Amino acid sequence: MKFMLTALKIFYMLDPNLQPIPVPTENDTDEVKAERKKRNEDEVMCRGHILNALSDQLYDLYTVEPSAKVIWNVLEFKY
Repeated sequence: MKFMLTALKIFYMLDPNLQPIPVPTENDTDEVKAERKKRNEDEVMCRGHILNALSDQLYDLYTVEPSAKVIWNVLEFKY
């Protein structure tokens, strides 16, 4: 899983030191807006790939969790 997420260049989403996405403001530059959009898309992709690799029982448990980082940490702790 780590290899696949790294190859897709979205493994950074699981970094414990990753700063949260800043809250949108009216003064955001185009760069900040583009970064926010990329981070949101990468979060969805990362979460989807992690969930896709799970068995049906585990999938049903973790589909309610919106954060890829939380799913990853729980699975790493458990297994």
